[in-house]
Amino acid sequence: MRQAVPGPTPRELLPRLRELQQDPLEFLLELARRYGPFVRIPVPGLHVFSIAQPDAVKHVLQDNARNYSKRTLQFTNLSLVTGQGLLTSDGEFWLRQRRMAQPAFHRQRIAGFGGAMTGAALRMLERWKAKQDGVLDLDHEMMEMTLEIVGLTLFSSDFSAAAKRMVEATLTALDYVIHKAQNPFGPPAWVPTMRNRRFRQALDVLDRAVYRLVEERRARGQPHDDLLSMLLEARDDDGQPMTLRQLRDELITVIIAGHETVASALTWTWHLLAQHPQAEATLHAELAQVLGGRTPTMDDLPRLPYTRAVFEEALRLYPPAWLITRRATGPDTVGGYPIPRGSLLVLSPYITHRQASAWPEPETFRPERFLEDARPPRYAYIPFGGGPRLCIGNTFALVEGQLILATVAQHYRLRPANPKPVEAAPLVTIRPKGGLWMRLERR
Repeated sequence: MRQAVPGPTPRELLPRLRELQQDPLEFLLELARRYGPFVRIPVPGLHVFSIAQPDAVKHVLQDNARNYSKRTLQFTNLSLVTGQGLLTSDGEFWLRQRRMAQPAFHRQRIAGFGGAMTGAALRMLERWKAKQDGVLDLDHEMMEMTLEIVGLTLFSSDFSAAAKRMVEATLTALDYVIHKAQNPFGPPAWVPTMRNRRFRQALDVLDRAVYRLVEERRARGQPHDDLLSMLLEARDDDGQPMTLRQLRDELITVIIAGHETVASALTWTWHLLAQHPQAEATLHAELAQVLGGRTPTMDDLPRLPYTRAVFEEALRLYPPAWLITRRATGPDTVGGYPIPRGSLLVLSPYITHRQASAWPEPETFRPERFLEDARPPRYAYIPFGGGPRLCIGNTFALVEGQLILATVAQHYRLRPANPKPVEAAPLVTIRPKGGLWMRLERR
């Protein structure tokens, strides 16, 4: 067993604390470049390790997943918004809730969502026609569209009228989570500061939306074949239904995680295509050959391998869930190093996806790598996490991303409207700082 985990000394780390706070992506990436894929970060009174080596990541997320809990600052702060939903809950409670929700994300059920996904994309394209200057914030556009899709597919509800308000509430709430992470000693949420009041108002918008969903469904008394009905009808081992608070937490979690993450991935996809005209041309050629201008369907997806590869490569370079943290509930050995009980493990798909040992030219946007026979190890690519906590909506997201990409790319090329370089902001998901302003170019 190896004893000394490489990493900076406390004296070396101290001058860089501000960098860690302001740009954790670059900080973690630089640590990996300097010390390797297993790094000790010296924090007084705490064992902290950044792990990017695929086999070590697999050990933590899959092989010995029972030894690692979500009782970390990351998920504590997220629970201020989502409560004890699937994203933040742990143990037996999480497992019970996961089993209740899992059927809603079965592949056969997702196959029936294709029309709703492309329909939302087509309605967005109709709105784009009215833009006189042809300049849009793609970040916001993707958020509104994916929120509409979540409403239609999982709740049989039309969110379009409330989309702007719900998107803004989502962003305000998630920005608050990041603020709390960066300022752990700030005033608690109940203190009536201006930031706290904005957060409570945003949470109220989301709460009202989900409570209205539940109230209307119960009032109609007619079940639907969707996630909302599954959760309403679910019973625990004692025959008890979910409490209203449990319903609220699961619905908020699905609404936020179900649209904000896919929107982030699509936003970066448009950015990358605009920067790589050859890849864009290859995408357009495939769409023209297979679709000939018609709207894609689920049956078309197997014949659109490059379209999928483009989306997967965007997920590699800009994985929305860029940070995964775990707390060791018992001692362990990972990558040959001892992990004491109580250690905090920092796993970043953003860093793992840039390991040169698994990804030649890791910073290069090259969708073709996902078409090659020799693909990297499973845990070298973890945009949806892994192991038993693999994101419940991973197949949903992949299908949605491909269908929207194929629908929109047939109608428009998207070109940068701002000459300034686009900066990645590592918030709850990775999003472009200040939005992604692009100019529409009709094809």
